[in-house]
Amino acid sequence: MIELRAVRASDADDLFPLIFHSRVTDTLAWDGPASLAELRQDLAEREVLTARSERHIFTIVEQTSSRPVGSASIRPDGQAFRADVGLWVAEQYQGRGYGTLVVRRLIKYGFERLGLEKIEASIFTGNWASRRIFEKNGFLLEGTIRSALRKRGRIVDEWLVGLTRPEYATRRTVILHLCPQSDWQAAQAQGVYRATSLESEGVIHCSRPEQLLEVANRYYQCAADLVLLWIELGNLEPEVRWEGAEGDDYPHIYGPVDLKAISAVTQFEPDADGRFRKFPAR
Repeated sequence: MIELRAVRASDADDLFPLIFHSRVTDTLAWDGPASLAELRQDLAEREVLTARSERHIFTIVEQTSSRPVGSASIRPDGQAFRADVGLWVAEQYQGRGYGTLVVRRLIKYGFERLGLEKIEASIFTGNWASRRIFEKNGFLLEGTIRSALRKRGRIVDEWLVGLTRPEYATRRTVILHLCPQSDWQAAQAQGVYRATSLESEGVIHCSRPEQLLEVANRYYQCAADLVLLWIELGNLEPEVRWEGAEGDDYPHIYGPVDLKAISAVTQFEPDADGRFRKFPAR
């Protein structure tokens, strides 16, 4: 859907009309460029620094149209121990899941290429759309920074969200599947797990850990007889495909799951109002 390409000065011509006097800047510390010339000069400097690996700044490019639709960056600290990330996507391209994919690419780049131990982001309080993008990628809310900055004369608080290397590693080795207690009991008797969807659709639907609560609230609200299967990707024999749905990609298992691939089974219960809010401990 999108790719991250090292920034170029020439991107200014496409990005300027997307950001100049745009409402996108309402939720950014940056108010946007004052002119095309200013943006072109700024991107030219960033292009040089990125080419030297002194900065890590990317243009978000939509694959179908090959047009820039926004910008993203990851900014390591002086010790390359942790970094903060930032991005913006033009209004007309929002709602397509691009932000979620951009953050996923940035954290992969940060942990696997830059060797970071932690990645953080600061979000204006009340900007739930941006916060959800990071939560979908496993970031946890660490707190609220009061009076974090002044934006257009107004003092703004910020949410701080973060993701550590161990949390990232867990999310790359384990996928999750919700099922009724009765289905798990049947699997124990048979020695293999087969979801009803395997017979009707040919796949077992799973989630990454950061997707679990959203999936549970979408499909299982008020269900009180669920268990959560923790499935180790390294022990799975059937093919796993990551396929798009609801603006994200989800793991689908194309075959029955041998019980040896299930490393844990935990109870998964909703709150009193039927909604799931707490991620279970393994």
